[in-house]
Amino acid sequence: MGVVDDFDTCDCCGRRGLKRTVALMPLDAEGNEDGTAEDVVYYGTSCAAAALGWKQGKVADTACAAQAKRDQQDAYARWMISIYAPVEFAPVRDQARIYYRRNPRSRHTGVKATEEVAELLATARATLADTTTGAARPSRIEDFRRYLVIFTRDERIYRVLRVPDDTAERQEQAAAAAARRADQIRGSVRVVAALDAESAREVAYADDLTREWNEKTWQAAHA
Repeated sequence: MGVVDDFDTCDCCGRRGLKRTVALMPLDAEGNEDGTAEDVVYYGTSCAAAALGWKQGKVADTACAAQAKRDQQDAYARWMISIYAPVEFAPVRDQARIYYRRNPRSRHTGVKATEEVAELLATARATLADTTTGAARPSRIEDFRRYLVIFTRDERIYRVLRVPDDTAERQEQAAAAAARRADQIRGSVRVVAALDAESAREVAYADDLTREWNEKTWQAAHA
């Protein structure tokens, strides 16, 4: 299932102090996952190799590939939450406008935007809550951070910066960004809230209504 840094003891041989372990999920006869996070065991690579009948190199490569896939799923989940969580309790009309603008092919197919938004958020939150290969990851609006997104004059993102919590640092950053915008790139600056910098890019590129709700929800969460 992936590579784990949080568990340093092999569930097979009991060896302690391992730099990392491999998460193993039981499978059924058809090769499908047959359990939940509680059924996962954590083996060192040598014990995992013996259990699977593989060489240690194959175990390490497969575990790393599985972890990379999980990391991609986490990134997508953060993106979905950063876009849609701010409109979770918005009026139906605003939810629909935001969802259909991002998914225009769904507009005339009978797909209900409110149901799709709810499902996307539920799936994303479940992904980030999964503890198979580590602790649960932040997924709430309260976990959002502010990012300064600097655009070039042709609307490409030049840089994304985390907005400091300290007021003086924020003012210094804003002044530096304004100077850079004027002297170097002659573009624009947007401040958005998101779970991480990559998600902030998506929010910054979103339509005006999405960013309006992003700002409104951030302000409400920090009132």
